[in-house]
Amino acid sequence: MERKALERLEPGLPARWYHDPEHYARELEAFWYRRWIAVAREEELAAPGDWRLVRIGTQSLVILRGEQGELAAFHNTCRHRGSVLCTEERGNFARQRIVCPYHSWTYDLAGELLATPRRMQTRDFDMRAFSLYGVRAEAWGGFVFVNLATGAGPLADVLGELPRRFGRYGFERLRIGKRLVADVRANWKLVAENFSECFHCPPVHPELCRVVSAYREAGAWGLRGAEATPQYAPGAQTLTLDGTARLPPIASLNAEERGALYVPAMLPPSLFLNVHPDYVNAHMMTPTGAESVRIVYDWLFEPERLPLAADDLAHYVALWDITNRQDARNCEWQQQGVHSRAFEHGYYVPQEFDCHRFAEWVRSGLSANAGGAAPLPSG
Repeated sequence: MERKALERLEPGLPARWYHDPEHYARELEAFWYRRWIAVAREEELAAPGDWRLVRIGTQSLVILRGEQGELAAFHNTCRHRGSVLCTEERGNFARQRIVCPYHSWTYDLAGELLATPRRMQTRDFDMRAFSLYGVRAEAWGGFVFVNLATGAGPLADVLGELPRRFGRYGFERLRIGKRLVADVRANWKLVAENFSECFHCPPVHPELCRVVSAYREAGAWGLRGAEATPQYAPGAQTLTLDGTARLPPIASLNAEERGALYVPAMLPPSLFLNVHPDYVNAHMMTPTGAESVRIVYDWLFEPERLPLAADDLAHYVALWDITNRQDARNCEWQQQGVHSRAFEHGYYVPQEFDCHRFAEWVRSGLSANAGGAAPLPSG
């Protein structure tokens, strides 16, 4: 996407959109319940019967690996009287059966009702009418996505340039070397906006700026015309605290990709990618309230490199762990500040053009309130 500075100050989204419960409910419907949301990695569902609980806003879902290896997802709700089916975070369904803990109604991995123990028989009861409430589930690049909308289009329709751009990285082959989970007290849009700009980088991320020297320009590199700012510190090989690599580049990359030390990408509203020649740092975000999110941070490596020695893993985790914590802290400070009765909205300065694109995407999505994730507006 073209890096083109804004020609004037642009108004930000209304302040109340970052904390008002009624508006949050509107955004759940417009974005989180109608679009493809990244919620897990396929490797977490390795064998038939493996399952994981995921939460998006107020909705609890069970994603699982079916008997033939297919992905499936269901609302975590029994068709009898609404009890949750799964009370833990993950597991494997014994005998390939999903059993409600309340009255033992039993389903297969396709969500079909198989048994209703101890129920007195009535002529009007049709087992076929009581399947679990299904949710669309698909995968791309090893990421599992779900879509709660009825009649949702295929995931491929919303991926845009991502499959082409990152095809040789083989995301689907990569495996989790490290996972950290953070509960951040900030609205989901503040997190997305933070990812979209580097105006904040010099004061907030000194460690990152030491490696990505272009970030010392506060998002303005290449936007003023003729100046040539070095993109990376001399000798840098990847994004680590000192810029050194302890792994070779991903084997399938071409020469240009091996030299691209950092490629950020976002598939709104939930997936953020920091892509490097030898590893990928991925963020999967889901809202937990009007002013809170849960972010799952994964460090992904080629499977033949794992497990990494403790020192090597720490070497790769440190920079993004520090950076992510800094971002979370600043988003939380911003969340506190937008409650000011005097603050109506913020402003985007010229180099915050991607923030402005995101804000326009939000406005458009709220206006349309239609299914299927739209790409971020270009230009």
